[in-house]
Amino acid sequence: MNISDRNAKLSSTHNRFSYGWIIVTASALMIGVTYGLNYSFSVYFKPLADHFGWDRATVSFIYSSSLIIRGGVSIGTGWLADKYSVRWVMIGCGFLMGLGFLLSSQVTELWQFFLTYAIIEAIGLSGTFGVGTAIVARWFTKNRGLALGIAASGSGLGTLFIVPGIERLIAAVDWSQAFIVCGIVAGILMITAAVFLREPHRQLTASYSSDNINLQDQSVSIKEAFKDTRMLLIALSFLFFFFGIQIVMVHLVNYATDTGIDPLISATFISVIGAVSIAGRLSVGLGADRIGIINSLLLTRGFLVLSFLLLLFTNSTWSFYMFAVLFSIPYGGEITQIPLVIGRYFGTRSMATLMGVNVFVVTIGGALGPWLAGKIFDLTGSYDWAFIAGAVAAVFSVGMVLLLRNQDRQHARRKNGF
Repeated sequence: MNISDRNAKLSSTHNRFSYGWIIVTASALMIGVTYGLNYSFSVYFKPLADHFGWDRATVSFIYSSSLIIRGGVSIGTGWLADKYSVRWVMIGCGFLMGLGFLLSSQVTELWQFFLTYAIIEAIGLSGTFGVGTAIVARWFTKNRGLALGIAASGSGLGTLFIVPGIERLIAAVDWSQAFIVCGIVAGILMITAAVFLREPHRQLTASYSSDNINLQDQSVSIKEAFKDTRMLLIALSFLFFFFGIQIVMVHLVNYATDTGIDPLISATFISVIGAVSIAGRLSVGLGADRIGIINSLLLTRGFLVLSFLLLLFTNSTWSFYMFAVLFSIPYGGEITQIPLVIGRYFGTRSMATLMGVNVFVVTIGGALGPWLAGKIFDLTGSYDWAFIAGAVAAVFSVGMVLLLRNQDRQHARRKNGF
């Protein structure tokens, strides 16, 4: 190789490295907006219930329906991103996200809110997680855990700033005006970030790998992935995990205000979860690179069990803050771990589609959790049994990860001819 060719290759690799961090930044912004708006439902919850006279199970049903529809559509958005254009898929999602919030500000009936929030808004939210993390994974092979951790930290920033910001906005104006502001700002930010997305040059993938392995060659097809028992175990482990996570993110503010804590202070509990989870997402990404993805999965699920046990005895402001710090550890691992484990076992060739499938399965658990918690409260006037259900689901998630580890060892033995 002559000097000019070598310089051209180094320049190309350097440019790819540099633009990879732009991809991380754009993905972090999109994830931050998406998760901030998603978890702001917790501060819209009581204003909507009070205005329309809905019970908690009904309001929870809207959110749960949104999660399921969002998960189902994410399969399609992932497939479109894999086959056509990441950029245009996310521009479309940004437009629908803004439109969904704008239309939600004008609803007068339950069916209208279902249409605008649980369908239109859900379609807009569907692409960010699967597509955003998949494009980051494709740009990075070396330090992939770190890159995904930084991108995933956007959700912590979104939760930190957007949720209390919307709480104050609702207090200053009302829920409908807050929907309008959110729709306009979210649409602009999402579309702007999406413009910067692009696929890496395929020929540079191997040269950027820390172990000189071309991950495109290691990737499996969608059909092969679906035949692998490990795919089912991965999806189930996150289904049970997300069941508990969403109980907290939807009902924590309700639970805190029920104990007599001011709504503005209650919203800060979500902010603390978001703030501390930023460090959690980075450490989970780096930790998975060092201790292995299985140990990382077991660690976060163990902390989720402990979080629910603590929540059963949480009834004062300081104890809510203590819970928020502890809960931020499993919450912090949620986004980072899914793309890491998918990339680890199945590669990146069809990653957005496989992420979409997993998001769909995961959101079934995420939808059942908040709805069941709301139903339990309506029947008993307490969240105690809901929190117990969340702890049990976390234990089941631990079991799925242990089975995954066993299947992984068997797969390795078969691969090596033992």
